[in-house]
This record gives sequence, C-alpha cells and structure tokens, in this order.
Amino acid sequence: MTDDSSVQIQAQVTPDQLQALKDLALRRGVDANTVLQQAISTEKLLADNISPGEDLLIKKNDNTFSKIVFEK
Repeated sequence: MTDDSSVQIQAQVTPDQLQALKDLALRRGVDANTVLQQAISTEKLLADNISPGEDLLIKKNDNTFSKIVFEK
C-alpha cells in the first residue's frame, strides 16, 4: 500500500541480494520495503559526505575501527 507521497518501482536483484534484503528485514523487525528505503537514504548520505578516494571509519564497541574506502 502506498500513500500520495510514494512512488512504486520495480527492481531486479540477484538471489543473494534478495536473501540479504530478507535477512536485514528480519534482523531489524521491518519489511523489505523499509530496508530498501533505508538503504537509499544511507547511500545518499554517504554520497553527499564522502568523495571518491576518501575513507569512512567505523568505531566499534570494543574501540577498534573498521575502514571503508570509497572508489569511483
């Protein structure tokens, strides 16, 4: 069901991507549509704040870091 501010789209994904979508939805307690909306918002946030070649650091609970490098 959509409201007036939503647009329905169709996308093709691999079986692995579909399983990842289902797994994330289950883990978060939301539906697959919400996971897709969150993924788009996250990608937009990253694209607006990180340039190609820059790094993103993730601080974990044990005070270690993981680095994500964005390329073109």
